[in-house]
Amino acid sequence: MQTTRQDAAAQRLRRGKRLAIFGAIAVALIVIGGFTLLVQGIRRPLETMLRAMTALGSGDEQTRIDTAMGSREFNRLAIGYNAMADRLEGAVSDQGASERQLQVVNAELERNTKTLRERGDVIELLGGMAHRMQAARTDDELAQIIRVFVPQVLPDIPGALYAHNNSRNCLVPVASWGDIVVPDDGFAPERCWALRRGQSHSVVDPRRDIVCAHVAEGEVYHCEPLLAGGEVIGVLYLRGRIEAENRFRMNVLTENIASALVNHRLQRSLREQTIRDPLTSLFNRRYMEEALKLEIARASRSGNPLSLVMCDVDHFKRFNDEFGHDAGDAVLQQVAAEMRSRFRDGDVVCRFGGEEFTIIAPGTTAEALAKRVDIVRQAIAEIAVRHGNRALGSTSMSFGIATWTDIMDREGATLIQAADIALYQSKRDGRNRATISALAA
Repeated sequence: MQTTRQDAAAQRLRRGKRLAIFGAIAVALIVIGGFTLLVQGIRRPLETMLRAMTALGSGDEQTRIDTAMGSREFNRLAIGYNAMADRLEGAVSDQGASERQLQVVNAELERNTKTLRERGDVIELLGGMAHRMQAARTDDELAQIIRVFVPQVLPDIPGALYAHNNSRNCLVPVASWGDIVVPDDGFAPERCWALRRGQSHSVVDPRRDIVCAHVAEGEVYHCEPLLAGGEVIGVLYLRGRIEAENRFRMNVLTENIASALVNHRLQRSLREQTIRDPLTSLFNRRYMEEALKLEIARASRSGNPLSLVMCDVDHFKRFNDEFGHDAGDAVLQQVAAEMRSRFRDGDVVCRFGGEEFTIIAPGTTAEALAKRVDIVRQAIAEIAVRHGNRALGSTSMSFGIATWTDIMDREGATLIQAADIALYQSKRDGRNRATISALAA
């Protein structure tokens, strides 16, 4: 009986051991399985996050993590990562926009800098042009300056500069550049629409706009009036299209040229006033004395002849006494006009004083000059002098002619005296005649 119980206990013990072993194995398998599942549950989200971070580090700001990670903690990490990636993407986008905007601003700044540099060069060039124009003494010098500088200010744009003549009934050419050939007689102001309107006139399509009458048919051009003190003094004609940047150059150019033209005319007028007789517009005595010294020096060096004429109006006092001083002035003006038209361009015709005149004739002997003088004398004798509605009658002139020799002084006083003596000889011989000085023989 006891043996049977012992056998049953031993059998239960063996069964318990087997159960314990199987239980331990089962627990171990469960633990291993659970651990494996846990590792798998951690590794997959980690790999997903590592891939997303790697892509983000490579520059892919669009990568995002699915927030359904199977774990609250990983879901929170995914949400945090996605928020960080969104902020980073926004920051990168803002930075890109800022960089693009900075590039645009930088490009604009470079363009403005280039434009300012070019305009500075143009202003410096125009400054040099203005200084030279201010120093110009003749129309030819002014034209030469314009021909040299304008093509530098407006390259590859041919053109011409016109200015009003003294009577303001014609635009005469001052200078031209490029391949433009302009007529010397110019054109009337009404033939230019820029002068009519008092503002710029551009024609880019001759079929759709009014073309100035002074421009060739079918030509693309621009006319810019020159204004000074509110007065139109000329026009700048440019052949071709004027682009935006060239308009700045053109505006500054026209201002400089207009100012220079006004200054040039003022200087010329002042010079004319200092060397011209206001009544007859002939050279005055001061200019005659300076010109005579210069011509004597030239004749002395070259050996060419130099002659001088002294002349005056016969019985001039009669005009003043009978008709008044205004009538006497009219006589002097008509006599002066006749002499100015009859003598050569190289001769210097001057009013010596009162009714007395002097003519300097370089390169001419007294005998050769006497023939021209006689023609002038006859022409003056045929003048029917009038003042207003009154006929003043005829007039005549007496002449004395002398030629410079090396025994005379270099100032011209001896030559003037010799011609004056010959003049008085003509008076004594009956007036209205020409006498050659004995010193000229």
